[in-house]
Amino acid sequence: MAMHAPLVDAPLRRPPSGTSPSFRPVLVAIERCKGCGLCVDVCAPHALVLDPVHVNAMGHHPVVLVDADACTSCAKCARMCPDAALSIFARPRGA
Repeated sequence: MAMHAPLVDAPLRRPPSGTSPSFRPVLVAIERCKGCGLCVDVCAPHALVLDPVHVNAMGHHPVVLVDADACTSCAKCARMCPDAALSIFARPRGA
């Protein structure tokens, strides 16, 4: 049986622009991400990237959401993730 990191998520890092949107459609379990890039490849609006600087406890560059406004909550990234490290949330009505 595979061992996984706890389901507790680390706080999401701010986008490079320094602005933090009020709604985050993608929650990343940073410590479970192996940095395979499958989610980045399937993200049509290019809202996800592999963090080029930070490394998680497993020694991998985790994925981060860099453009929350571009994310459509399509969940293709979550379906591609072999480690179920992504949780997707729909935008609130009227937002």
